Amino acid sequence: MIFRTRRAAAALAVVVVSSMAAAGCGIAPTGVSDGGEPAVGFRPSVRLYFVSGARLRAVTRPIPSLTPKETLDLLLDGPSAYERKRGLRTDLIADVHGPLKVSAGRARVVITLPPSRPYPTAAPELLPAEVPRIDLSMGQLTCTAAGAVAARQNIDPDAVTVVFRHGGIGQNESFHCSEFPRG
Repeated sequence: MIFRTRRAAAALAVVVVSSMAAAGCGIAPTGVSDGGEPAVGFRPSVRLYFVSGARLRAVTRPIPSLTPKETLDLLLDGPSAYERKRGLRTDLIADVHGPLKVSAGRARVVITLPPSRPYPTAAPELLPAEVPRIDLSMGQLTCTAAGAVAARQNIDPDAVTVVFRHGGIGQNESFHCSEFPRG
């Protein structure tokens, strides 16, 4: 019993000392403060690649998760007015590059381009003379498709291979986003 009394006395002493220390800390009590909006956590978004100069530039749009096909269709719509004001453009031409057929797996996307339509390259007058002529339209499709699959599979976009089938001519090409200049 003496042992219980000593423990109770020790506990009471700790409470009293803590109370005195808190009361004497010099911090005056305040009222309730508004902490602002609550945290929202992860917001679903889509990343699209447009052209700026001779490089690809990613833009993020706050849109719920889309399939790779839906994401590429959104890319074909081109940059928004705000994105165009920021100097972004597209090298894609809807009737040349679309409509697209898209199938996707874990780390691979197959994009079938419309038959018998050549795909253009960037207009030479838009690029400095020392920049090699790279088909940035293929980069836009590659990086956007790779990003869409990577987001769904939680993998690195550069691990995704994008295969292009050119309808009607049986020619296939494959790319990784890292093959295109980005900035």
